[in-house]
Formats: sequence, C-alpha cells, structure tokens
Amino acid sequence: MKQSIKQREPQSEQKTVYQQITDQVIAQLEKGVILWKKPWAADEMPHNVSSRHYYKGWNAFYLNMICLLKEFEYPHFLTFKQAEAMDGNIRKGEHGFKVIYFEMKQQHDKATMVTDKKTGETKLHIPTIPILKQFTVFNIAQTEGIEFEKPESHVRTSVEKIETCEKIIAGMKNPPPIKYRGNQACYIPSLDVVHMPQQKKFYTDESYYSTLFHELVHSTGHASRLNREEVTNPNTFGSQPYSKEELVAELGNAYLSGVTGILPNTLENSAAYIEGWLNRLRHNDKFFLQACSQAQQAADYIIGETLEPLPVQTDIVAA
Repeated sequence: MKQSIKQREPQSEQKTVYQQITDQVIAQLEKGVILWKKPWAADEMPHNVSSRHYYKGWNAFYLNMICLLKEFEYPHFLTFKQAEAMDGNIRKGEHGFKVIYFEMKQQHDKATMVTDKKTGETKLHIPTIPILKQFTVFNIAQTEGIEFEKPESHVRTSVEKIETCEKIIAGMKNPPPIKYRGNQACYIPSLDVVHMPQQKKFYTDESYYSTLFHELVHSTGHASRLNREEVTNPNTFGSQPYSKEELVAELGNAYLSGVTGILPNTLENSAAYIEGWLNRLRHNDKFFLQACSQAQQAADYIIGETLEPLPVQTDIVAA
C-alpha cells in the first residue's frame, strides 16, 4: 500500500476511537494482502434438481436473489417438463423465473473453404455464433409430489449473543427489517431490507455480528437515513461509486466491531476485504478519506445514544 494512504495525525495527543481503529486496519493492510474468507457456511448454490447442474454467472446471481426475495428454503429449481418427468407437477397459479443460456448456431450462408497451414488439407468451415435463449424454471417450493435430496446443513449446535453488539442493533433508530433466510448476506436498497444467513451458519459469533454490521452500514445510505448517493443511485458492480460504498460499509463495520470489542477476532478479514476495494480505487487518498468520514457518520448513526465507545485494544497493531 502506498505510504500516502496513512491518516494524518490528529491535533490532540489522544486519538479518537475511530482513528485508532483506522490505524489498526492500515497496519494490517501494510502486512500484505490477506485472503478474505466467507465467514459463513453456504449449504448449496442454486442448481437444477433434475440435471444436478449448478447455475453459473447471471443465472446463479439471479436465482439466489429470487430465493431471498421469495423466501424459498432451498435453491433448487427445475422446468415444467422436468417436474412431470419426476412424477410431480407445478402448483396451479405459480409463476416461474427466466434463466438464460447461449446456443451455438451454425451460419451455413457464411461457410468457406479453409486450408490447414500445417497439413495443407482443405476443409469446409462453418462459423457459429451464440444465440441468447431463455427458459423458465420453478423453485422446488412451487411444486407438488417431487421427492428430492435435501442438503446437509452445516450449522453450529449453539450460538452466543454478544451483549454489546445486540445493544447496538436493537438501539438503531429507524432500522431496516432484518430477514434471516438463505445463504447470502446483502442489503437491498429498493426494498430497504437486510438479508442475513442465520447466526448458527457463521463459523463464529463475532463473524456474524461483523457481517450484520457491514449490511447495516449499507442501510444507513438509504434516503430515509443519511441519504448517501452511492446507495440511493445504484451503481454497477466494480464501479468507482460501488467500490467506495463497499469501503464505507467495511470501515463502518470495523468501527462498530471496535467499539463493541469484537475487532481483534474480525480485523484480518476486514483488512483483506478493504484492500480489495482500495485496489479498485487505485489507492486514491481522496476517496479513502471520504470513505473514512462517511463510515464514521454511518457508525455514529447506528450507535446513536445506545453505547459509549469502549477502549480499543491497541496491542494488536503490527510493530
């Protein structure tokens, strides 16, 4: 990381809690890039029950989102004909979801004779082009009479509520609804709702709260709260505003994790995640400093009057 990204020393000798946490994040980043790990176990990704084909790209993203919005328990899909072939049927009145695929079509009108430079053999070459096509799939919850193998659930047998974290979450003013469904953590601005996997699916209790803090910081950008442009005007994945918003969310998470005392258990993962988005911003000092400011505003909004900042552990900063 460029040296210029370091924060300026504050005027007073006593650093603020947020400044201490920012310094700790930077100290982790300066160790080098750490591989970010997904902190929860996803039972399965969207796939076709009949063919056992796992959907990829847009289809995987779209069907995963459908499972969240429709609150389907399993990400299992199949077509109308596949349901009949499995001795079942689609329930009356159910509506399916369009997935896409490319079919290669031969262009016979553009066929040419091509000579192989190595062998000298001449062959007929028929070029092909990809044709975008659609077909409709239904979730297994929309069917009747179909037996299917349910995924083995990877969950912990017990979880612990961390009081300082629970206090912040319960005390957030004008909070978005939090729905515990599926295998994806996200905030949906258009619905103003946070989706989270259940706490028992996370490898640790600290990683659960850290992930929830990240999504709650995103939610502070809603027009009814801090009205952050990067949230109110959706941007494409990887764009500069999107990257900045991800920085804000994870820095805000680090701040909240710091004041609740769970930062030492989540700092490495946060630092690796932040490093990835900083790379997209080309280590732009201006955007990093703006993101720090917006993250602090978001953390302050979430904390409100519910919690006094706790002492930050400084002994985890790399020498």
